[in-house]
Amino acid sequence: MERNRIRQAMQFRSSPPPPADDIAATVAWLRDRELIKDIYSRYAYAVDAIDVDLLRTVFHPDCVIVGTMEEGGLEDYIQGLVESLPAYEATMHFKGNQYVEMAGDTAFVESWVLGYHREAADSPIDSLLLGLRYQDDLIRVGDDWRIIRRKATRQFHEGPFPRPYIGEPPYPRKAHGSRGRDA
Repeated sequence: MERNRIRQAMQFRSSPPPPADDIAATVAWLRDRELIKDIYSRYAYAVDAIDVDLLRTVFHPDCVIVGTMEEGGLEDYIQGLVESLPAYEATMHFKGNQYVEMAGDTAFVESWVLGYHREAADSPIDSLLLGLRYQDDLIRVGDDWRIIRRKATRQFHEGPFPRPYIGEPPYPRKAHGSRGRDA
């Protein structure tokens, strides 16, 4: 039953490439797909680095986010991440299967993702593994793309979700930002 419910919720449609003999259209189509897919790598890096500036390059300022603990506008979502992520010793986010559908200056992307949220070895609670499905509407902004609406659906989790408050962590993780990788 659960599998059928998930399949019915999926919104796969057709997004064929341009004709093979139209080189310019094919290059533009491939470029847009790569720019869109890059958003998800940027998102994972920004969340794991707690890099708010980089995270803002993923979303349109008017983005609406539903289905997460920080449901609402972009600023509420970012604030929720900034407040919750440092409680973990480390996080690591991965994108899995991804479906991209483009139509002019808009796109729909469905992504299956895993988020590992590691507790310290001496933590009284277990680490969290979170499986999510993102359904994102994107729009073209100049030469790039931004998420304008995100619907997040929890597929499964192992460990406490949401994380209970157990006091300030003895290992507060600080945001290091994307500029830190050059140091």
